Amino acid sequence: MEDFGNILLNDDELNEEQLKQYLSGDISGDALHSVEKQMADSDFVSDAVEGLQSFSSSKNLDDYVKHLNKNLHLQLESKKQRKEKRKIRNESWIIIAVITILLLCVVAFIVIKMQRDKQEKNSTPTNQMMYHYKENDDTFFV
Repeated sequence: MEDFGNILLNDDELNEEQLKQYLSGDISGDALHSVEKQMADSDFVSDAVEGLQSFSSSKNLDDYVKHLNKNLHLQLESKKQRKEKRKIRNESWIIIAVITILLLCVVAFIVIKMQRDKQEKNSTPTNQMMYHYKENDDTFFV
């Protein structure tokens, strides 16, 4: 969208010059018929013509168009700058740091799991151990 001055992108639709000619009355019969047909077919075109008719002079219209184009350029430029700021740059040290952190997490998980398994294995009673408890002056060995 390099042509910011013409928001009507299709070649078969009205352009700015045709609209100005229609509003000033300096338009031929075929072109007049074409503009009126497009106004009937498109709500956008009819709203555009209706809005342009509210301007008292073409100088006000030209000033307003320049003002709108200037604001459009500023807005598009600011959006472009924000998009560039959010863009992740291809810096290899970030990728290396993320991979290193992930590997450390995996190694830590494996080490902790091995320690827990080892503790569980050591804490389970074996058949050779004897339990002794006393109940009502009777001694039982299990």
